[in-house]
Amino acid sequence: MGKFIALGVLVFCAGVVFSLGARAGEAGERRIDASTKWLCYYGEDRRVLDVEGCELLILESEAIGDLSPEDKKGRICVGYMSVGEAERNRWFYPDIKDKPWVLDANPDWPDSRLVDPRSGEWRDLVVNYVAAGIVDAGYDGFILDNVDTAEELLRRDGELYRGADEAMAGILRALRETYPDKVIIANGGLSVVPLAYGSVDAVMYEGVYSTWRRLEDGTFGYGKIPPQSRTWLRPRLLRLRAAGIPILALEYADPDDPEAVREVYDAVRKAGSNPYVSQRDLDSFPGSDKLPPLEEEDEEEGEDGE
Repeated sequence: MGKFIALGVLVFCAGVVFSLGARAGEAGERRIDASTKWLCYYGEDRRVLDVEGCELLILESEAIGDLSPEDKKGRICVGYMSVGEAERNRWFYPDIKDKPWVLDANPDWPDSRLVDPRSGEWRDLVVNYVAAGIVDAGYDGFILDNVDTAEELLRRDGELYRGADEAMAGILRALRETYPDKVIIANGGLSVVPLAYGSVDAVMYEGVYSTWRRLEDGTFGYGKIPPQSRTWLRPRLLRLRAAGIPILALEYADPDDPEAVREVYDAVRKAGSNPYVSQRDLDSFPGSDKLPPLEEEDEEEGEDGE
């Protein structure tokens, strides 16, 4: 998910354990530890900058706009960018929409098209223009969406898209080389990140325990994911954690069902990841009309497993 499509959302802040020192641009070295609170918001309401109690803000930079040191108040602020899809509402889309490396639409997000990461033009655009614009706007780094596009292309046709995973890892490495002091968080791509160790500060995965999905009665709503559907996850998380890479878990649950939300938090923490529970879209923040102010969360750490 993580698209710049403003819809209703519930956002909860959660403590995130970062075993690596997060790099935070002009603010210098700032460590993010077990007591750190964070939020993710992709709307345009700048009142999110007034939320107290969070030290890491994941934002949609094109919606929020430029940030000054006074806006950031010493917090780490990272801006959204997709490295695996081209969205029709981005400033650069008209110039690339007819390129052969811009592929078919994402069936879940029809206004966003998959991109072949092996394209040198795409890599240059992402690293030297999109990322540069986020930095110039005052952000301390990037949340990289759709890293898992490489995995999807290889699933479709491993021969046709041979090398897509290494090419995506090359984009991660290029971003780290170009912006050595910025925070880089990869959303997805759990098999790509190991090809670019040292290039990211954290990895995020989404909707593994609970998400918006088709229910048994054929309707859509929030529901738990069967344990057998995530057996693939455990070895990948263990591999990343063994390399010292922190894991952020973005899950989705019904905001009107506090017990369900708490169950998701507890399950993800028990599995050893750091949860953040929201509705299926991301345009609200703590203290807004859709979400109460931040509350302290009790945290438990565990090992990955069911």
